[in-house]
Amino acid sequence: MTLDFAQSFSVKDIFSTFFVCSSHSEDVLLHRFMGKHKYYILLLWLLLALSAMGQEVKTSLMIAEPTHQQVQSSFGHAFLRLQYPAAALDYCFSMESGDYEGFLDICTGHYPNRLVAVPTAEYLQSYDHEGRTVTEYMLNLNQGEAKRLWKFLDNTSAQGVSPYHDYFHHGCSQEILHYLTLNLDGDLVYGEAVKQYGNTIFLIGNQTLPANSWVHLTSLLFSTDGTDRQLTDAEKTLIPHIIPTLLSDAVIKGLDGTCRPILRDEVPVIYPPSRHFAPNTAPPVYVWFLLALGLVLLISLLDVCCSVAPVRALGRFLDVSLFILYQVIVLGMLLISILSTLPTTSGWNWNYLIYNPLPLVIWLYDLWRPLSARMRANLYIYYALWLTAFMVAMFVIGDHFLIEQYLLALMFNVRCLFKAYKYRHSISNV
Repeated sequence: MTLDFAQSFSVKDIFSTFFVCSSHSEDVLLHRFMGKHKYYILLLWLLLALSAMGQEVKTSLMIAEPTHQQVQSSFGHAFLRLQYPAAALDYCFSMESGDYEGFLDICTGHYPNRLVAVPTAEYLQSYDHEGRTVTEYMLNLNQGEAKRLWKFLDNTSAQGVSPYHDYFHHGCSQEILHYLTLNLDGDLVYGEAVKQYGNTIFLIGNQTLPANSWVHLTSLLFSTDGTDRQLTDAEKTLIPHIIPTLLSDAVIKGLDGTCRPILRDEVPVIYPPSRHFAPNTAPPVYVWFLLALGLVLLISLLDVCCSVAPVRALGRFLDVSLFILYQVIVLGMLLISILSTLPTTSGWNWNYLIYNPLPLVIWLYDLWRPLSARMRANLYIYYALWLTAFMVAMFVIGDHFLIEQYLLALMFNVRCLFKAYKYRHSISNV
């Protein structure tokens, strides 16, 4: 797929050569011949011009719509398409993932990625099978930039460069645009469109997170204070499906100060899939959490009003389930923050204030040396008060919380207050 552009020429070169030869030839016979047959020669030159047009490299930015079927595709996908009609070449250059274990690798940055070149027809067919629409935006590159870009992408894909995937630093859109800007005759300067998005990773992520609320919840649970880092205009390109908006008024500023749009003023080409998957009709996460909260309240009230054996057994099952859920959240947060190489999921996480190993330590200590009913009641009250204070504080001064997190914390809070009441009640009956 390596190309040799040494013999290529432009339409401008053809016409300039013709007019120079026909007007400034010092050979009289040649001058007379070209003057007599100039229309035929012009026709020949036009045919050559059409042939030269076929030697031009066409470049375009391709955006695949987001999908909820895969976590890594929740924000869409960006890749480049380069065409060289003279050699019947048409390839897509895309950042593709290698082998990874799953969600943990994605969150910790151990998600190997490499640039690959795939024939366009074959690559678009893969998105057709997934039921995803692909939109093509023509890039306004000159032939020098286009040819240089193709050679660069060709060499990079052949070298097997494999940076670890980071949605915020080495994602598909940022890597592709980085390769693009390296081969421009000037700088890529963003316009006013980029200002409509937030200046931090958290804000821009919150603006563009997909409708999949599970992705929304896990993103906020596992993100650390690194998401508050200020972004440059170029770093705001971390979300693939907003790239066309960000580039809508961006320009290539040449060394001579001249500017030209990065995108051509052409209607985008849309490649719709031949089949569409039915949208996910499952209720959002907060609906499930509301139902779970209602169940927790119902079981707790039944346990207070009519403490019969089946209700007590149901209460114990609920306590075990919530305890396991709590420990899974804590374990996931610790694993990701310890193993992560990413600034967005390593370091301090404010959720540690309510999700931490302390309840597990107290429970193990209680198994070793049983605590008194009064001590247990006080511990449950203290933790319920801490949960309440944290939720109020995050509502007043923080923006890293959403309704699902409140409902989850509220479930633990309700059960803690109920357990405190039960132990207090048992003390009063003694």
